[in-house]
Amino acid sequence: MSAISFGYKQVIAEVQDNKKLLRKHADRITFSIDEFAKYGKLKKTQVCKLFGVSKDWHYRHRNKSVCKSSKIGKCFRQYSNQLTLKEVSTIEKIVSDPGNYGKPKTTLFFGSISKGIIVCSMSTFFKYADLVGYQKPKRAKNEKRIKGFRATRPFEWLHVDVTYVQTQKDGTQYVAFIKDNYSKALLGYKSAPVRPDSGFIRDLFEETFIKYKLYDATDQINILSDAGSENKGSLIDWVNQIDHPVVQKLTAKTDEFRFSNSMSESTHSIYKSEFLRKKFSLDIKEHFKHLDEFMDYHNHERYPYEHFGLTPYDVLEGEKPNKFRFREQIKNRQKERILENRAFNGCPLACI
Repeated sequence: MSAISFGYKQVIAEVQDNKKLLRKHADRITFSIDEFAKYGKLKKTQVCKLFGVSKDWHYRHRNKSVCKSSKIGKCFRQYSNQLTLKEVSTIEKIVSDPGNYGKPKTTLFFGSISKGIIVCSMSTFFKYADLVGYQKPKRAKNEKRIKGFRATRPFEWLHVDVTYVQTQKDGTQYVAFIKDNYSKALLGYKSAPVRPDSGFIRDLFEETFIKYKLYDATDQINILSDAGSENKGSLIDWVNQIDHPVVQKLTAKTDEFRFSNSMSESTHSIYKSEFLRKKFSLDIKEHFKHLDEFMDYHNHERYPYEHFGLTPYDVLEGEKPNKFRFREQIKNRQKERILENRAFNGCPLACI
């Protein structure tokens, strides 16, 4: 092989514009040098001399080699850790699915890996999702991230706030959601065609306490809202008459509690931008249908980053988030991926 390479070097040296010819076939030459050095157990400098190029030339042009079959432009055999063509195609289908439009990459990743559709790290999924055309949903210009806080158990902190949505036929509808801080699960909602009063919010909390048997709770429950009139009056009277468990009502961004009610504000954003995708319900009937669907989506199909593959309802029912949940699956798939890529024979570079 050394003799062949030496002969090749002499022939190339006599060819007119040989440097241009070397650059044209740099991908094949650099791959051959790498393989020669690997199997011949020689230094790259020695092999480069046999091919009539410098070591610097080799590394400069090897890094420029582009595989048209790969989304990242790297040879599957040389860079066997990259996702296979089939895996990239799967991610592209996930991203391009109309039903997934507007969903955050975190939800797409954990939803797919939980169902065994794709097995890779989250950062890898994010990188390839961007490469195949993922579009981040646009949020309102005045929407800002406000500092919040995290509870230590379910039902420790309950958030409530009112927002309004438009229907095409029946005008404005006012909606309030109750959200558990720890699990991020939605516990209930209520909607009315007129601006709600404190009795509206009180009734919503009574329904929620009965549904989740919170009157039997042994730990303190904290209710957080903004300073609107609908969060006073009848609601405070109802809180004060509860003997057990201990329930307290706090107002966000005040001297008594400096944190924001961003947990509720994020729910409104998810509902309008991510679920409705800035469209409107036709009438009240469709409005309530959409609210029921949103509750199911938010609680059972959405995957917050902090839950590492668990839905809000999984956490509400007692499952503990584990950031190493998919570690073994990812490791095993990585080994399989390397073998698949090393056997890949559809690459236009010299490795074919």
